Amino acid sequence: MKEEIYEASLSPEMIKRMRGAVVIKGSSSAYGTLDNSLEALKIRMKAPSFENERMWRLLRGSYDIHQHSGPSATTERLFDELDIAKQACYIGQGGIVFKNHDTPSTRSVILVQKVIDQWAEEHNKKKVELFGGVVLNNTVGGLNPEAIVAAYRLGGKYVWLPNLDSNHHRKVAGEGEGKGIDLIDEDDNVVPKMKEVLELIAEGDMILGLGHQSTRERLMVTREAVKMGVQRIEVNHVNYPMTWLTPEQCKQFADMGAYIGIYAMDMGNFYTMDEVMPIYEAVGPERIVFGSDGGHVGLPFALDGLRRLILEFLLRGAPDEHVKLMCQVNGYNLLH
Repeated sequence: MKEEIYEASLSPEMIKRMRGAVVIKGSSSAYGTLDNSLEALKIRMKAPSFENERMWRLLRGSYDIHQHSGPSATTERLFDELDIAKQACYIGQGGIVFKNHDTPSTRSVILVQKVIDQWAEEHNKKKVELFGGVVLNNTVGGLNPEAIVAAYRLGGKYVWLPNLDSNHHRKVAGEGEGKGIDLIDEDDNVVPKMKEVLELIAEGDMILGLGHQSTRERLMVTREAVKMGVQRIEVNHVNYPMTWLTPEQCKQFADMGAYIGIYAMDMGNFYTMDEVMPIYEAVGPERIVFGSDGGHVGLPFALDGLRRLILEFLLRGAPDEHVKLMCQVNGYNLLH
């Protein structure tokens, strides 16, 4: 009797995935086609090819608005800041924002910038800009104004609100709900310490990074931030399950002047491009920034994640000038 073998590739789910895969419109597929008639072959001979340089032009000069480097007290990281800076400089990226959950990234960025500037000169490469900031987790005292002052005086650009130590994060992750940090009270009022944080961010013209908070918290804090004069706001990884926003909600934040952060992360696992494109359509390219959110040992390589995010937008018909806004211009404007 013939051996029975389960063919996973013929399952409805795998067939759906394969047939639903995005191909470059009008291009000649490497896999050919089921139609091998002479006329079909003639069409394939003249089919346009995707111009790779479109993608590389956009990656060069791009600003990775959110990247994690090692060493980290929280998790394993693929590379340290110097490794990442060399890779970015070699490719020709414009800049990188380094984020560390537990310690400010401001001081190390200063030192790495000096080294990478010298490396760029020695290798005849364009210099890459490096930026840091502070995450207001428990390791720096939570909503601690002193931590913001220290970060600012060292040139820090970002103040990220609590992520791993936020109550929302702990609730979603099942890690000690009720023992984390809240930004609003039961009546939706921003808590006094959070107002102090916003006042210092406004004073220093720093960037407010809204991350692992609930949609309600982020909305109330953004409204208060605008009222208090904060000029630079980014809503982090809206396409991440823990901080997911609908296209309509993204537009609501963008209409208040915030940038919407779409991050590469783990495409196909955390999100699909079919879920991202409605955000792009609702918000428009003028208020979107790109980040890799790379660095974790279990996630895709940061540069390749960003490259693929750029490519996927191009494959879905986003004009090059729109993608340039999202991966280059807006990031530069947010940071300068």
